[in-house]
Amino acid sequence: MRVRFAPSPTGYLHIGNARTAVINYLIAKKNNAEYIIRIEDTDRERSTKESEISILNDLKWLGINWTEGPDIDKGHGPYRQSERDEIYREYTDKLIKSGSAFRCFCTREQVEEDKNKAMAENKPFLDRCRHRSLEEQDKLAAEGKEFTVKFKVPENEAITFDDKIKGTVTFNSSNIGGDFIIVRSDGGPVYNYIVSIDDALMEVTHVIRGEDHLSNTPKQMLIAKALGLPQPEYAHLPLILGFDKKKLSKRHGITSVDIYKQEGYLPEALMNYLGLLGWSTESGEELLEFDKLVDLFDITHIGKSPAVFDFQKLKWMNGNYMKKYPVEQLTDMLTPYIDEAGFSTSAIERSRLEGIIAILRNSCEILSDIKNLIGIFLNDINEPDEDTDAHLKEDYALDIIRIAAEVINEVNETTYTSDFIAKIKEKSPHKGKKLFHPIRAMVTGRLSGPDLDMAMPYIGYENLKKRVDYAHKRYC
Repeated sequence: MRVRFAPSPTGYLHIGNARTAVINYLIAKKNNAEYIIRIEDTDRERSTKESEISILNDLKWLGINWTEGPDIDKGHGPYRQSERDEIYREYTDKLIKSGSAFRCFCTREQVEEDKNKAMAENKPFLDRCRHRSLEEQDKLAAEGKEFTVKFKVPENEAITFDDKIKGTVTFNSSNIGGDFIIVRSDGGPVYNYIVSIDDALMEVTHVIRGEDHLSNTPKQMLIAKALGLPQPEYAHLPLILGFDKKKLSKRHGITSVDIYKQEGYLPEALMNYLGLLGWSTESGEELLEFDKLVDLFDITHIGKSPAVFDFQKLKWMNGNYMKKYPVEQLTDMLTPYIDEAGFSTSAIERSRLEGIIAILRNSCEILSDIKNLIGIFLNDINEPDEDTDAHLKEDYALDIIRIAAEVINEVNETTYTSDFIAKIKEKSPHKGKKLFHPIRAMVTGRLSGPDLDMAMPYIGYENLKKRVDYAHKRYC
C-alpha cells in the first residue's frame, strides 16, 4: 500500500490540507504503508521554495514522517512536478499520436464562440480542432502556430468508481464540459493531467484527498485509461466548515498550521483533533494518544457530511495535553512566551518560575495564554480592566482597600503570606464575596484567577505592597 500527500507550495499549510496529510498518515501507519510527499508546483508564478520549506517543516512539527519525498528518493523521483517535464512530454506525445489528445490552435475567442453555440443548441461542446489529422497538427506546429494540447473527452461515457467514503460514484463524460486543456500554450502541463501520470509512476495505490477534488477524478481516470496506466483507489474527505456552516476561511479564525504553532498549540493535540474530525470512537473517547488513534482509525467511519471545525474543542483538547507534561518541561515550553510578554525569564529564579507555572498551568489552554496571566505574579502593579475597576469603586470594596492599606504596614516579608488576608478578615465588616473579591481585584487586577493563598508567596511582599498602595491612592 502506498499513499501520498501532494501540497502546492503557494503559501502556508492550510488546516484543511493538514487534515488530509494527517488522515493519510494514520492510514499509512495502520497499514505499514509507504507515505509519499510530492510537491505539486505546476503554478510556476505562485510556487516558492520558501513555501515548500514551510510546509515540510509544518508536517514535521505535526509529527508526520514520510518515507519518500524530495529529500528521500526511493527510485520514484523526482518528487517535484517542476522537475518531471521530460516525463510529461513523453506521455503527451503518446496521447497525441494515439488520437486521445490533440493540438488546439483556436484562439480564446473561437473557443468561447463554439462553447456558446453548443450551449444555445443544447449540445455538448466539441473543440473544432479535435478532428484535425496528426499530419495537419504537425504542419501547423512546424509553422510556429501557437497551440494548447487538449484531451479528447469520449462522448456519453459512464465513469464509475468506488469511493471509500462516498460509496459508488458515477459521472458521465458529457458533463465534464468538453475537451479540456492538459498542456498550456507555454508548454506547461496542468494539474489534472500530470497527477494521473505521477500517481501511476509513483505506484500510489490509494488517493485520499478533499472532496473539492471529486470533480477532477473522472478527468484523471480518463487520462489514466487512455495511457494504459493503473488507477488508484479513491477516498474523498468531506470539507471542513466554520461555525456558520460555510467553508472554513480566515474569517472563522486560525487557518494555517504555522499560526497554530506560533500560538502555542501542541502538535499532538492538533494531530489528535484533525485525526478525529468527521468521526467519533464507539466509546466517545476523544483524547487519544497517537498509537491508539492509529489503532482505532477506520476511513469508512468518516461521515459523508462536512465536518464543523470546533475551535473551542481544540483548545480544550490542547489544554488537556498540556496538563500531561511535568511542570519542569512545561516551564521550558512556556519560557519563550513569557519572554515575549516582556519578562526576562533568565533573571527569574527557576524554582519561583516553576512554582508560578504550577499554579497557572490549569488556567492555560494554549501556551500563549501564559502571556496574559504571568503578569499577575511578575508585574509591580496590575492595571484593573473595566469590570475590575468598576468593582473596586463599590463602597464595600473601598472599605477593604482602606483596611488593606493599614494591614500592609502591620505585616512584613516574613509574615505577609499568612497574616495579610487574615488581618483584613479580622478588621472587615464584610464577609464572603464582598471580602475576598476586592482583595483579589486589588492584589491581581482581576476578578478571577489563581487561589490567593497559593499565589501570594510568588507575588512577593514588595509587589503586594506596591499594589495595595496603588489601589489606595487610585480609589481612596
